[in-house]
Amino acid sequence: MTTEYLKIYFACNRDCGCSSGSVKTVYVHTYTGMIGPTGPTGATGPAGATGATGPSVTGATGPTGATGPAGATGATGPSVTGATGPTGATGATGVTGPVGPTGPTGISVTGPTGPTGATGITGSTGPTGATGSTGATGITGPTGLAATIVVGTVDTAEPGQPAVVNNSGTDQNAVFNFVIPRGATGATGAAGTVGATGATGVTGPAGATGATGAVGATGAVGATGVTGATGPTGTADLNAYGGLYSTTPQTLDLTLGGTTQLPMPTTMPSKNTTYTPANSITATVAGVYEINYYTNLSAALGTTVTMSVRRNGTVIPQASISRVLAVGVASLYNGSFIISLNAGDVIDMAVSALIAVGVTLGGGVNTTLTIKQISA
Repeated sequence: MTTEYLKIYFACNRDCGCSSGSVKTVYVHTYTGMIGPTGPTGATGPAGATGATGPSVTGATGPTGATGPAGATGATGPSVTGATGPTGATGATGVTGPVGPTGPTGISVTGPTGPTGATGITGSTGPTGATGSTGATGITGPTGLAATIVVGTVDTAEPGQPAVVNNSGTDQNAVFNFVIPRGATGATGAAGTVGATGATGVTGPAGATGATGAVGATGAVGATGVTGATGPTGTADLNAYGGLYSTTPQTLDLTLGGTTQLPMPTTMPSKNTTYTPANSITATVAGVYEINYYTNLSAALGTTVTMSVRRNGTVIPQASISRVLAVGVASLYNGSFIISLNAGDVIDMAVSALIAVGVTLGGGVNTTLTIKQISA
């Protein structure tokens, strides 16, 4: 802090008893601190009271003094109003006053929460805890029965078909039947080197006969030949025939080692044949017969399915067909053969498989069987 002296001059108004016109010099100590920030503008103070009116005698105008601080309000003078003196010049700007008190604290406004910071690096894995004690040993179970495994049938499927393993035995005595696809045909090998030229072969046979020449002129008509003997009387029509078919879509559940008759509920015209028992044709006269058969079926599992024509429940060898079927892919079984039948022989059709499996007869005509006598 610094100390300064402010010199102030006052002109005497002769009412104080001093020499006329003398000037008094007053020194005022002023203390100037460090200049703080400008405080807010204070409110305007009340207007000071009007000073007392001086005597009417106007003295000589003294020099304009510096504007001093506002004096205390004097006592009210006599009511006689003197003449208004000239307006004095504006005094110099006073010294800056002390720093005003700090204004009230403003309202605290919390800003919006900033974005979440990035996830910190994962800490290292803590040490592994100690191994717990071993639990008590459980009670030993009863000794199981000894099981057996036997390889049953092994069949070959078409390339690309899935391999199939079926247990035709029991859980204790298993019999595994295998259907294994054969490998695809390998790529053709590279051509071998050309062999040495062989010896000249024998002369080949004579060439084909040349084209027939132009027709010659018509010859003279020959004499009429002798009339031949009369041939035997022919048959007016077939002596025996019959047929069955089915148009009913259905699934047959084949059993392991069993044979299932194909259903054919619809009959065709017949002669010297009957349709008993059901789903079969019985010849009532002996003779040589032509038999035609047809069926179209698919299997639920890849396996070998056999379709056969039977006489009196026995498979006719020349009318038995076995095929490896892919899952859900229909296969056609059909054929024709000639056989001698006795009166009373019963003809039907049946299917079997290497495993227990369902076979499906599709829509439309899915099975037919016909017989007809062609000779006595």
